[in-house]
Amino acid sequence: MGENRPQPDPDRLTRLEEAVGFIDHTANQLSGEIAALNREVAHLTRRLESLERRLGELHDAVVDAPPVVPPPHSAGPDVPRDPL
Repeated sequence: MGENRPQPDPDRLTRLEEAVGFIDHTANQLSGEIAALNREVAHLTRRLESLERRLGELHDAVVDAPPVVPPPHSAGPDVPRDPL
């Protein structure tokens, strides 16, 4: 009885090399995309921090502002003279 061995596939190595090349190319593309996304996140984080800082400054300016008192000529009997 003779053994029934599968015949070697001469294109197998070529297909494996192509698959590895495709995987390597895809990994490089994805790495570039991740780097770009990280740069965008860092940029947006800096913008958010700047906006938060500015909002805090505006809040402090409003809190520290003197109270608004209506001018005497606009105060009628129904308008209080105390700060609003």
